[in-house]
Amino acid sequence: MMCRLAAIATVAGALAPGPQHRFARRAPVLASDKISGAIPGDAGVSVVVPPQPDDLAKPPQTMAQCLQQAQDGTIQAIEDGARLMDVEFPPLAADLMEDPNTSAGDLAGANTRLAIKYATAISQRGGLRVAIMYPDVPELERAVEQCGTATPAPGVSLHSLRKPWIEAESVEQGFFALFGKGKAMVRHLPDEADAYVCLTFSAQELPDVEELCDREEFKKPVVLFNLKLDTQRGDLGLPAFPAKDLQWRFLSRAKPVYFLRTRQYTLSLPVPPFVVNYQGAIFRQYPGPYQCLLDTGKTFRPVSTSERRPALGEFKETITQALKITGGDGESPAKRFARTGVKAITWWEEDAGEDELYEDWRY
Repeated sequence: MMCRLAAIATVAGALAPGPQHRFARRAPVLASDKISGAIPGDAGVSVVVPPQPDDLAKPPQTMAQCLQQAQDGTIQAIEDGARLMDVEFPPLAADLMEDPNTSAGDLAGANTRLAIKYATAISQRGGLRVAIMYPDVPELERAVEQCGTATPAPGVSLHSLRKPWIEAESVEQGFFALFGKGKAMVRHLPDEADAYVCLTFSAQELPDVEELCDREEFKKPVVLFNLKLDTQRGDLGLPAFPAKDLQWRFLSRAKPVYFLRTRQYTLSLPVPPFVVNYQGAIFRQYPGPYQCLLDTGKTFRPVSTSERRPALGEFKETITQALKITGGDGESPAKRFARTGVKAITWWEEDAGEDELYEDWRY
């Protein structure tokens, strides 16, 4: 099938310096491409989009717009007192993100380039010395090799959060440092940085970021930059991973100041066109609300907005209900159960009551 890809899904296509590019809508790489079907805008498949406020943030059309929105949201959040923030958007075009030949090194390199541009603007606009932190020395060395320097821009410097094992003050520290363990080997920069941007941290390394925030007493801005926290939250509690409590005591403090996550789905029907391939995105620029966006065939349109972050299952249900199939007679409870299952929410999206110490990540 030939699907039109919204610019929102390919916004990360231009990473190298140069003139600003506008991205045409072209076919995304979807798992559903293996199934021939209709898309919104085709005959028999329309979209019902209710009116939305005119002052909503518009989805970015270019990488420059994406970074500008992320910077604006971050600066506003810092001015409002936020100290732990989450910035999340696709670092590469949709086809590259889905390409099995795209390596972790490719993603890290793209994120380094983006983080430097982002941190440079934060430094200039906020008058802050920004330290881009990598989890360990090897990650830092790769970034320095890529950039050619550890100070890629005025007010921006590259550092490893964990000290090398040769700086251990005891045999015990050195032993644990070899395995990336031990809080004593975590460094902070009280006299060199006014803000931190944390990059390429895995779920196992997130406790080091928590230690950094504790040492700074949550008084300096810390940005979790493109860490795919939704995926990392799902790994908590598994063998060799941090306990689920990390979500409730620490990650729940991370306010999403910029969030753009695209998803693709396939809907099976008992009537023509039988299969509908559709895609949408959860989008938020602080201090605005979360938007559930649906690709209408020409552009992404907001289907609903909410102050509280929607669960992924809720988002899917929202954009699915906005589809209008000509000749369809609605969806019975049995059909909906077959599509959604018993539970359409993950453990970390549920309300945890008293265990959830903060709700910043939801608003």
